[in-house]
Amino acid sequence: MKNMTLIATIIATSLFVQPVIAHELGDHLPKKGQPTAVQLQFGGDIAVTKDNFIAAESDKYFFEQQQKSGINHFTHDRVLLTMDTQTVVRQNRDTLYSKSIWDTQGGLTFTLPVLDSYQSLQVIDENHRTVAVLYAQHGKNQITITPDMLSHGQHVWVVARTQVASDTAAAIAEGNRKQDLIKADASSATLYQAKGFNQYQREQVRLSLENDVLSLDFTKAMGAPEGKPIVAAQNVEPRQITQFHARGLTAMGFGGLPSEHAYYKVLLAENRDGQCQKMNFDAPPLQDNGFFSITTYGEDAYVHTDNFALSSRQGELEANTDGSYTVHFNCGDNAINNIDVEPNWTGILRMYKPVSEAEIVDYAKGVALPH
Repeated sequence: MKNMTLIATIIATSLFVQPVIAHELGDHLPKKGQPTAVQLQFGGDIAVTKDNFIAAESDKYFFEQQQKSGINHFTHDRVLLTMDTQTVVRQNRDTLYSKSIWDTQGGLTFTLPVLDSYQSLQVIDENHRTVAVLYAQHGKNQITITPDMLSHGQHVWVVARTQVASDTAAAIAEGNRKQDLIKADASSATLYQAKGFNQYQREQVRLSLENDVLSLDFTKAMGAPEGKPIVAAQNVEPRQITQFHARGLTAMGFGGLPSEHAYYKVLLAENRDGQCQKMNFDAPPLQDNGFFSITTYGEDAYVHTDNFALSSRQGELEANTDGSYTVHFNCGDNAINNIDVEPNWTGILRMYKPVSEAEIVDYAKGVALPH
C-alpha cells in the first residue's frame, strides 16, 4: 500500500510541475497603463481614439527611437534579447535587431550585403505601412525611398533583423559584423517632430485592443501603403488592409512583417494557470534561411522569466525523430524543449520567410495550441 502511494506521488509530481515564480519588471519599463517620462515629454493634448490609434502609436515609436539613435543612424542590439534588456511589449530574441529613424526627403538609399544567412531590412511609414522589405541576397538588397512612396509624412522607422547561427560569443560577434555591413545614404536630416498625442489615452486604447488578439487576421493587418504604385525593389505585395486588423496588430506589436515575409501564430492556451503543458507541430514551410521561434510573455505582454523563448537556431529547439517538434511549458528541466511561463501567459510562434503566404496561413491553422 505504501509503495502504491509512493508511485502515485511520483506520478503526480511529474505531471504537475509547480508554476514558475516570475521576476518583477525593471524600473526602465513602464507600469501597466502608465506612460514613460519620454512619452509624456513628447506627448500633448490630441485625443486618442481607436480611429487614430495607429497614427498615435506610430508617433510614439518614431519619437522614442529618435531619442535613442538620433536621425539617420542605426542603434544596433549587439546581443540577443534578455529579460533585463527588453524595452517594449512582445519583444523577441530570434535575431539581432537594428533600429532607426530616417528622413526620406531628397531620397534615402538602403543597401544590404549579400550573405548566406538571414538578414532583412523593413521600412515602415507613419501609418505603420511597410514601404519595403530587403534581404541580404542578390536582387533584393537595395532600394531608394522617397516621400511620394509613403502613405504620410517624410520619415520612416526602419528595423533590420540579423540572424546568428547560435547564441555563442563567436556567433554573436559574427552577427555584429553583419549588422555593420548595412549601408544607408540619406540626402536630408530633418528631425521627426512628435505630433502631440495624449499618451495616457493612447496607452488605454492600446490596452483595450488587447481583447481583439484572437480575432486578428494578420493577412489584413500589415502591408504596403494603399494607393501607391509598387516597384519590384520594394519586395511587397499590394493587399487590402482592414482598420480593425491593422490597429490590432499595431497594438500587439509594432513593426510586424507582412504575411508574405513572416507569419505570426498567437499561442493562447485555454488553460493558462502555469501548470505543465505541451504543443506538437511539424516544421513550417519556409524558404532557404527561413527560421521560426516561440516566445512567451506574462499577462502584461512583457518577459518575466529567464528561459522564455526557443528558436530553430542551432542548439535550441531539438527535433523529434520524425522531424516534428514538441515544446513544453513549465514541465521541468527534464522535458524536451521546455520554456518557463507564469500564470496567464501568452506566446507567439513566429515564422520567417514562408514558402508562400497561402501555405503558411494554411499551415498555421493546423498548429494546435498548447494543451
